Amino acid sequence: GEEARLHRGLDMGVNDYIVRPVNTSELLARVRTQVKRKRYADFLRSRLEQTVEMAVLDPLTALHNRHYLNSHMKTLFEESADRGRALSVMLIDVDHFKSINDTYGHDAGDEVLRELALRLKRNIRGIDLACRLGGEEFVVVMPDTSIDSAYLVAERLRQCIAATPFFVGDQNGSIDVTASVGVAALEFAEDTPDLILKRADQALYCAKR
Repeated sequence: GEEARLHRGLDMGVNDYIVRPVNTSELLARVRTQVKRKRYADFLRSRLEQTVEMAVLDPLTALHNRHYLNSHMKTLFEESADRGRALSVMLIDVDHFKSINDTYGHDAGDEVLRELALRLKRNIRGIDLACRLGGEEFVVVMPDTSIDSAYLVAERLRQCIAATPFFVGDQNGSIDVTASVGVAALEFAEDTPDLILKRADQALYCAKR
């Protein structure tokens, strides 16, 4: 009967119901209630998404953060090692960044980091993992990429950064920015994510000299 159908509807996820004959005032009141519930649910979902983003994204550049790198590089590393596939890492550091901050101010420095992140994303693939380590240092993990291919990507990125001045606001105009890049790859059976990052850091140190 009517009551059995009502129970089935509620079991299937119906939020509300109204019986005939329909009272217009009651109908409007129930519709308003459902609209409020929907708006509140959307608000909660939006807040949850923002919280998740804050946990894994760098707020300045919108790249992934160090926490995300630490939790996902191990997975990418293990997948590559298990399948015998190549994996390379690029470590990028803005040259003389302290001087940029001291000369043009921290707002200009932030603009440089944001623009560099955009240029970085334009020069890598969708499967590559780009993160801001902190300060002016960035890392890109590149699955299925040999060290020779990684060198080509690194040089293309370095030239992309140096070729076009960075606009840092009406007051300061544009400034020339360069970056150094260190590259390392999965090479040895005893390699770990930390060892590869350490080799990339050593390569970056050599590139800066």
